[in-house]
Amino acid sequence: MDHGKILGLGHIGLYVSDIARSRNFYENILGFECIFSYRNSGVTPVAFEKNGTCILEIVEKADVASRKDGNVDHIALSVENIEAVKAKLDAKGIVFEDPDITSCPECFPNGSKWILFRGPDGEHLEITEVAAYDTGNQ
Repeated sequence: MDHGKILGLGHIGLYVSDIARSRNFYENILGFECIFSYRNSGVTPVAFEKNGTCILEIVEKADVASRKDGNVDHIALSVENIEAVKAKLDAKGIVFEDPDITSCPECFPNGSKWILFRGPDGEHLEITEVAAYDTGNQ
């Protein structure tokens, strides 16, 4: 039986006011590569930008200054077997923002799952499991 484990930093979520401007900055100035993005009508524009082992999830939000968590939204920890890791955290008294794991088949080429909670000083934390995929350009 797989008991689940944390594998390391999954990504850092960053809210931005203009995703095109931010993508240009991260890709053309800092040398990041877009590994996944979507911008559909009615869906919040998102892009995952990677440079080495650093992955940023940039999310467009018109009024960034109004965010309670600031521009850095959350720290995501990449996990193996999210259900098992969630069960371990449940047993340790972690209270999740939503009791259910979010599953998004459209996120990344083969889907991903995540759930959010808070650390001891209110820091926004996420555990995330991304289904394996070919990391070619998006």
